[in-house]
Amino acid sequence: VYTPNNAGNSRPGGNSNPSLNNNPSLNNNTRPGGNPGGATPGGYNRTSGTYNADSNRTAFPPKATIYHAPGGGQIQTRPDGSIREVRTSGGAIIHHAPDGYRRVEVQRPGGRVIVASTHGGYGYVQRPLVVSNHTYIQRTYVVHGVSYARVYRPWVYGGFTYHVYTPVHFWSPGFYAYAYNPWVRPVYYGWGWNSHPWYGYYGGWFTPYPYYTSPALWLTDFLIARTLEDAYEARMEARAAAAANAQANYGATPLTPEVKQAVADEVRRQLDRERSEQQSMNSLPSSGAPPMFSGGTHVFVVANSLEVDAGGGQMCPVTEGDVLQLNSAPPSNSNYAQVVVLASKGNDCRKGSAVSVALSDLQEMQNQMRATIDQGLNDLQSKQGQGGLPSLPASAAGQATQASFAAQLQPDSTAAAELSQAAQEADRAEQDVVSKGAPATVTLGQSIQQVEAIFGKPRDIADLGSKKIYVYQSLKVTFVNGKVTDVQ
Repeated sequence: VYTPNNAGNSRPGGNSNPSLNNNPSLNNNTRPGGNPGGATPGGYNRTSGTYNADSNRTAFPPKATIYHAPGGGQIQTRPDGSIREVRTSGGAIIHHAPDGYRRVEVQRPGGRVIVASTHGGYGYVQRPLVVSNHTYIQRTYVVHGVSYARVYRPWVYGGFTYHVYTPVHFWSPGFYAYAYNPWVRPVYYGWGWNSHPWYGYYGGWFTPYPYYTSPALWLTDFLIARTLEDAYEARMEARAAAAANAQANYGATPLTPEVKQAVADEVRRQLDRERSEQQSMNSLPSSGAPPMFSGGTHVFVVANSLEVDAGGGQMCPVTEGDVLQLNSAPPSNSNYAQVVVLASKGNDCRKGSAVSVALSDLQEMQNQMRATIDQGLNDLQSKQGQGGLPSLPASAAGQATQASFAAQLQPDSTAAAELSQAAQEADRAEQDVVSKGAPATVTLGQSIQQVEAIFGKPRDIADLGSKKIYVYQSLKVTFVNGKVTDVQ
């Protein structure tokens, strides 16, 4: 299985766990996402990825609203009137991410899920992978025309199913111990990023360590750099760089040494976990509290822009490289968690603020961290004794051991074509839905009685005390103390 050097999660515009769509109590994907500074609704411009109002298109007023289109489909807008999400009558979900990037999710028969950038064949195709009567999830990613596969374990917790990254191979216990513990002396390593456009763009936000006292710190800079590099390439892919460059100076709120140390501590926790998994690689658990809740505090590096709940019905964006901290596990029946923003490049989700994030998004952040750490471990092993890196001690030598499913893991040859087709179909369907936007709406602050007057009785109700969730065929409405606080 080939993984290119810049292989992230293919940057389809946001994190997502499509398996949550299968939960009968929620029905629809629960991920908040969108573009707070995004497109003005109206005519769609494929080149810029924006909508411009004209006489032939529906212009949406500036308020958070759900519009239902004749013949099926719906549009969710933000308080400024920009589009947050479009659902087509054919079942496609088009997310508008905070940075202007768009992502489409489509479910196919047989458990096949397509998550693609709407700017081309760029994303992943997901399907079940059965090995020795054990079901895994395989994702075939396509990045710059190169396909590679990753494997995930379905993990059931609190009535929800999450996809947990699973390594294809494991190194020797000695190598994990080497990566976990300090080096004998500081290591000076030249990354060679100065000439890279992504580094110039994010230079004010991220500065590598001047030297490294442990492999974990080296892996921390590898992780942050790869996250930012992939995000920068996604901006280029979406042709949104010009708008992005007009944003606030990232140098005004750089990553502090304390935050980088928190990320390094999380890297060590993940190394320790993989070392323990190595000892039972063919009988890994898939139930109980998922790994992102184990051991108390966990730190997450945002891999894709998304919107999070800042409370009071307000959403704010976090973007690539921002850092979040989970201090305690949420209730088992919740699919959201309260986290603290440790570092943010924007002024909306400020450092130190508490926000609510979908667990599916946190899981994808941890998946991305695990996958990137594995890439870094491969580099650490293959580049030993080069560029300032020390040679491995004898105790850390040895070949990697393949997981039981490795021999059957092959990228799907049709993935690129499926992504391209899904993007084109979703693009046409979105234009159709937007052009037919209708005024049947539910807005923040409405009462339960007002919503029922518009849409009737819901199909399902989740009663969580002061919080209630009404589930309709293509709509989920969340009430807190009898008032609408979220619509999806």
